[in-house]
Amino acid sequence: MSIVQIRGGIPDVFRESIDTTGRIHSFGFWINYLTIRVLTFPCRMYFTEADFDANENFVALPVAAAENPHGEWHGPVEANQVWLRGVGGTAAVEMVGFQRRG
Repeated sequence: MSIVQIRGGIPDVFRESIDTTGRIHSFGFWINYLTIRVLTFPCRMYFTEADFDANENFVALPVAAAENPHGEWHGPVEANQVWLRGVGGTAAVEMVGFQRRG
């Protein structure tokens, strides 16, 4: 028996400028899928506050460019918050988290 995961659910849309000091984003619910795009400076995404404070165990999010034409990271993520930090300047971030069902 296999279970097919379908993206969907209620989206939580987030558009902000994230500077080099960073910040937390709390979703209104637990998510099961995340799509994030960075439009200016690169950004780092952390899944725990301890990793954010230590600046380790992050996902590096590059800026959309010719070598990264879609300029987005997406995948299954079960979380209710993430921490973001701009690298080298203020990153313009667009993020959509989809509500986990069940």
